[in-house]
Amino acid sequence: MEDLQTVHKEIINWLNEIVPIIKSDILEELTIETKLNRKDLVTNIDKKVQDFLVRKITDSYPTHMIIGEESQELIINDNREHVWVIDPIDGTTNFVKQQDHFCILIAYYENDIGKLGYIFDVMNDDLYYAIENKGVFLNGETMPAPEEISLQEGLISADVRNWYGKECFGRLAEESFDIRYFGCGGIDCIHVITGKFAAFATSKSGPWDLAAQLVFAKELGLKASRFDGSELHYLDHGDWVFANKGTYQDLIPILKDWDLDKN
Repeated sequence: MEDLQTVHKEIINWLNEIVPIIKSDILEELTIETKLNRKDLVTNIDKKVQDFLVRKITDSYPTHMIIGEESQELIINDNREHVWVIDPIDGTTNFVKQQDHFCILIAYYENDIGKLGYIFDVMNDDLYYAIENKGVFLNGETMPAPEEISLQEGLISADVRNWYGKECFGRLAEESFDIRYFGCGGIDCIHVITGKFAAFATSKSGPWDLAAQLVFAKELGLKASRFDGSELHYLDHGDWVFANKGTYQDLIPILKDWDLDKN
């Protein structure tokens, strides 16, 4: 078991070192590549940030497992006693097209228990973090749990490109107050954490998209699960929802129809 305060201070130092570099490099010419298709982008900055974080983690904790979006082969042992999950630039399309609404996601787990979670909103210099049994913080200040609201009262974030044309998306739009989507799961989840959104739901994800948020959910009493309501593991892929407790029960019956909806 690591001393969480020591680990936390190291992570803060790492972020303080890499974020100014990101802001400087974003003004230079980016090298942009595609992954699965022309809309699935990765840049030299994604790789640079991941390489930086991997180097820092391995220098301090050489036996720990690391899972990163841009190099999934970084799983370095089969023992999950210590696991890091990182997304160096969450919202790469926003990073490329807008130079805004992107973030860094970091999570640290011990024996499959979430200990630390971080969402750094880079362009706003806002660091949200969760520490097991200590709560959730924004730039060092304790954050309260968001007020519980119903689905009818709340703004819902959903990855609209994958939902378009589905009957359940029509139900979601009708039964919620309205739909919003930033195109960056970490930024959308910040809005759930702060109470600006009632929920975020996405049909496609990897561990790097959700591991940090699960630590926040536990500390704030938020709900996180698969669309069918089943338990979500931090190493899962696929669909998941991150929601205000007051919204969740109304939302799950709609999300359950995702796989049944063939439209």
